[in-house]
Amino acid sequence: MQDASSAYFDIRNDLADRLLKASHQLAGVPEQDRAAVLTAALDAVPVADRLLRPHTTLFADGDSASSRLAFSCLSAAATFPAARRDQIADLGALTAVLFGMDDIADSIAGDWTDADVDAFFARIRGVLSGDEPGEPEDSGPMGEALSAWRAWCERFRAHPGAEAHVPSLLGQLDLAGRAMALERRWAMGGEPWPGYDRYLDNGGLTILYRTWWAAALGVCGPEPARTEHWAVVEPATALGAECMRLANDLRTFERERREGKPNSVLILERAGTSTEDAVERVRAHIAELNAAFDAELRRLPAELAGVVEGQRRSVAFNGAWYMARDTHAYTVAELAADARSESQS
Repeated sequence: MQDASSAYFDIRNDLADRLLKASHQLAGVPEQDRAAVLTAALDAVPVADRLLRPHTTLFADGDSASSRLAFSCLSAAATFPAARRDQIADLGALTAVLFGMDDIADSIAGDWTDADVDAFFARIRGVLSGDEPGEPEDSGPMGEALSAWRAWCERFRAHPGAEAHVPSLLGQLDLAGRAMALERRWAMGGEPWPGYDRYLDNGGLTILYRTWWAAALGVCGPEPARTEHWAVVEPATALGAECMRLANDLRTFERERREGKPNSVLILERAGTSTEDAVERVRAHIAELNAAFDAELRRLPAELAGVVEGQRRSVAFNGAWYMARDTHAYTVAELAADARSESQS
């Protein structure tokens, strides 16, 4: 991404920094695993970067303040620290591509309507299903997102478990696209802002955690891969997604205030709650959801133990990260410095 959107990425939530308890950005990674996680993420960066590098309109260079490349690979490594380099790279690249889709749906990269978002996600699903013709994409953010997604899908299909999980991934992309179009209508004023519960139901889809995990089952899921695995893990995944949505909201509410977008904190403010009390209420709700998430994970069968551990690690890492900082402005150089520092400590 060229820094035309740098004003967006320069928005800081100093109020969140003041209201939230100080947190180390790696607080969600077990201390004994941090050196290995950082090293694995750094090793995966060049592989993920090769997929993203041709698409500079949407995906910034890894040393740009607008880039999420380092964070994306770190999140994948924190989720599956024992995975192979290619698996971490593919899941890191997926995270970055999903960020790009989200930037389009939020009109950060371009200016789009809800109908545009609907049409865009129909094409995204078509690429995965094979219904979208493999023609050169249009220039601009949507074209670059589709091109990067097409390249990622080719890598995805090379994983032995991918085919079994294409149906659930298509289903999650459909739900996510509809939910993102609805968010666009709320932001444009086409529909009134929702209440807290309706917002969270929708936001659990637009955070794209469910979409990411539908794909992750095909990359790092149990073998042999079975389509029905998704139905077994979906209830826990939905709770994890809501934890992630609310943690993200705590980090981004000042940015979304400027954008006119719904956010759990802002919805509570509109109902008459002070910002400080709204932040505390959302934090308390995250704690409740985390407890329900953990209970649901404990009910999953032993054959899904790797997924259970990965989801637990993913929510812990991302939740702690949002308490400390945003997902951008963490460069590859910073990741390398963190890896060196942790390996020497």
